[in-house]
Amino acid sequence: MKILIAPDKFKGISTAQEVADILQKLIVKQRPRAFVGVCPVADGGEGTLDAVIHILKGKTLTTTTHDPLMRSQQSTYGLATLPEKDCAVIEMAQASGLSKLTLDERNPMNATSYGTGELVIEAYKRGARNIRIALGGSATIDGGLGFLQALGAQIISKSTVIKGAAGKHLPLVDQINLDLIRKNLKELRLTGLVDVRVQLLGEYGSARFFGPQKGATPDMVNDLEKGMTHFESVLSKASGVSLRNQRGAGAAGGMGMAILALGGKLESGFDFVADILKLENQMRGCDLVITGEGMMDASSLEGKAPVSVALMAKKLGIPCAAIVGAIDPKIIWLKEVGITKAYSLFDKPINMDDPRVPEIHDRFRDLVANMLKDFPDKL
Repeated sequence: MKILIAPDKFKGISTAQEVADILQKLIVKQRPRAFVGVCPVADGGEGTLDAVIHILKGKTLTTTTHDPLMRSQQSTYGLATLPEKDCAVIEMAQASGLSKLTLDERNPMNATSYGTGELVIEAYKRGARNIRIALGGSATIDGGLGFLQALGAQIISKSTVIKGAAGKHLPLVDQINLDLIRKNLKELRLTGLVDVRVQLLGEYGSARFFGPQKGATPDMVNDLEKGMTHFESVLSKASGVSLRNQRGAGAAGGMGMAILALGGKLESGFDFVADILKLENQMRGCDLVITGEGMMDASSLEGKAPVSVALMAKKLGIPCAAIVGAIDPKIIWLKEVGITKAYSLFDKPINMDDPRVPEIHDRFRDLVANMLKDFPDKL
């Protein structure tokens, strides 16, 4: 029997490659006659760079940038000659990620996307002109203000807007001039790889839906929503593009909006990764596909990797099992997207500080045993 293991990362626990390796070893041990392939996937979040850069026959480089609180750090990005000439792949999480902050430091009022702009400048200096930015895992809700600032945008304000502008500076911006970016980076072609096509404003927007996950209190969420509403009008005027209702504009705390303002585009991170990995070809002939992620909830439907893997398997008529860190008990759409059955390690997401971390391997082992019982005819 042929099985393909295609998980995303378990944020705060393991990389996609680590999860795939664990599951492969456990399945082979219990079903030694099965052919078990692994194909770790990503959807525009953390892990995108690792998932594709070696397939593209590219190279990774490290440079100095600023983290979300403007502290100096080392960040990695990738250069390649495919899928277009002079291509770079950047993860926003590398420079401006939530993982760069401690739990006490998480506060999107203070977090900036400036470091991601520095990565773009560095890649451009190295000859990259087609730059893809994986937008998942950000710590920011600054509308891409810090990012634009790093690229050379001129900010006009009655109050001082410091280098490394953050969420709290959104309502202070009276005008923003993008002319220097267009002049100095005139050959730049930006694409934002999104894992969720989130709207900019409203209940499911960048501040209200994702703010609490990034450390925002209810008062902060309200302030960020007001600030984003104001900044959108300023940036739309500067860019000549109405940005408010563009799908995906709210990705990475409004970073999607900033990319669109520069004439860039947004596309599915999963589709990009799946195409590079030739994932559908790897699935053909399989009897079972196994996928997974750290937390499966409502946002998983908005383009995240496990649901996208399941939908691809469903199209090919292949059963799909999901092994996840935790699952929202309210979701009722699993079978609709092709997930035959889901198995969760914990009742809620954990991180590496959780005292249950040492239990993870044993929990994986037990879940795999239960899964194999549920798919005996396939294995």
